[in-house]
This record gives sequence, structure tokens and C-alpha cells, in this order.
Amino acid sequence: MTTDIDDQDEQETSGPSKLQADLAGQIVDHIRRHRLPVGHHFTELGLVEEFKVSRTPVRAALRHLADLGILETQPRRGFFLKVPSDAIEWQGGGGRADELEDLYLAIAADRMKGHVDGEVSEADLMRRYGVPRGTLIRALNRMAQDGIVERKMGHGWQFMPTLNSDEAHDESYRFRLLVEPAGLLEPSFTLDRAWARQVREAHEKVLSGEVKPTAMEFFDINAEFHDFVAACSGNRFIHQSVQNQNRLRRLLSYNWSYGEDRVVDSCREHLEILHALERGDQEWAAALMRRHLTVSSKERPEFG
Repeated sequence: MTTDIDDQDEQETSGPSKLQADLAGQIVDHIRRHRLPVGHHFTELGLVEEFKVSRTPVRAALRHLADLGILETQPRRGFFLKVPSDAIEWQGGGGRADELEDLYLAIAADRMKGHVDGEVSEADLMRRYGVPRGTLIRALNRMAQDGIVERKMGHGWQFMPTLNSDEAHDESYRFRLLVEPAGLLEPSFTLDRAWARQVREAHEKVLSGEVKPTAMEFFDINAEFHDFVAACSGNRFIHQSVQNQNRLRRLLSYNWSYGEDRVVDSCREHLEILHALERGDQEWAAALMRRHLTVSSKERPEFG
């Protein structure tokens, strides 16, 4: 339960506290990872629920980001994103972005190899990775947002189910081959063209070399594409199934070992599917999706 212990504005004149600066960093991470558009509206309640904190540090973090020019305030309306997500420069609070990503990936890799138990304590992880508690908590909170871990009722953290065996990997792809091409053939399928432009732009930046994505960034681009076409199906059950598969394969995809060629090929395959949908050829798009998933299924990772 989150409660406001103190609603006084003690930090306004002296700058944000460590907690508030750390939370501001988490908000920046959230903006970048979801590529939120300029003008996106942030609500205190939404961030309270997202980061499991009280309103006081959320309010201070939003004000701090507004002071830095990342957000803007509108009278009686609140806070809005002022700059493009890929133009945000952030140096403050709770560990550098690359440090957090390295820690996130190290924990993920060790979990996939069986070197980290399904239930862990913060003390154990701090000793294992040699990081301060604030940095660890920020990495774990990010993993919680991604559905990889959840905080236990008493203390410690618990990893959620994932694809951690050859059998689970194959079953996942067979399921996706049943569901995702079918979603493109739903009578309710409607292409969201504004969203399609955003998805296309993200892929074209990778293909042009303008963006060289990390494993985490490539997974987000990949997952967003599959989530996008499932949402366009108009079938809530197909969409929910694809979202669940994205969550299950997140850890697996972070251990990316197939090189830049497969990243490029995957982006091209996605754009072929998108082009077919933009022409209104759902049958061909479904065939391309089936081929794309079949090729991807052959990329078998090494399980611990």
C-alpha cells in the first residue's frame, strides 16, 4: 500500500532528494523504452501505480523533469512530454542508463543459465553483482515493469515463468504460428495507420544504420511490431495471447547471439508484412508472418 507520509514541499528549494532523482531516472527510462510521443500526458496516479511509490516523490520527480526541460506543465492539466524520447539527455540519479542495462542483462543471463534462483533476496543480488542497493532496486523495478520479476509479499523478489527450455521454446513458436497469422485474417482487422508509421520509422532507422539497437532495444522494437499487428486484429484474446508471449520470451531474447544480420533480416521481414497490410492484402501478410515465425523458430538459444 502506498501512502503520502509527507505532502510538504521541502525539496522544492533544495532540489530533488536521492529518491526523487532516482524516480525521475526511472520515468526517463520509461519514456525512452516505450518511445512515448511528444505531448504524452503524465498523471501522478498513473505513475504511483506504475512505480509503486507515493504521490510526494512522483510530484517532485515530475517537477524536476520539468525544470530540466524534459516535461512541460500546463495549468490545471498537469505534465506533458516536451522533447522527443530519443533526444532526452539524462545523467542524474540512481546509476547510468548503460550501467542499469548491464546489470539487468547480467541478472537475466544468470537466471536463464540457472545461476540465480527463482526467488532471491536483495542482499544476495547486491553481493553477487557488487552494486549499491539503489542501483539494484532500479534495475529490479525495471524488470518488474517488464513482467520478469515481482516483489514478494514479505521480502525479496520472485522471477516469473519464462521460456527456459528447448521444449518451451518450440511450444511457444508452434502456438504463435497458430495465433499470429490468424490474427491478420480476422474480419475485425483494421490497420492503425498512424501507429504503422511509427513502427515503420523505428524499423527503418535500424536498417539505415541511424540506430544500432542493443539486445534490449531490439527486443522492444520486435515485440512492439507483434503487439501492434495483434492489436489491429480487433480480437482481444489474440492480442492478450501475443502480449503474454512477448512477456515470456523477453528474457530469452535479451541473450541475443545471432548477430547484426538477423536483426536486419527480421526488420526487413516485418516491413514486408507491414507493406502487405498497407496494401490491404491480409492473406499475403499472414503468409509472410508464417514464414517469419518459422525462420525465427530455428534460432535456438542455449539453455542452462
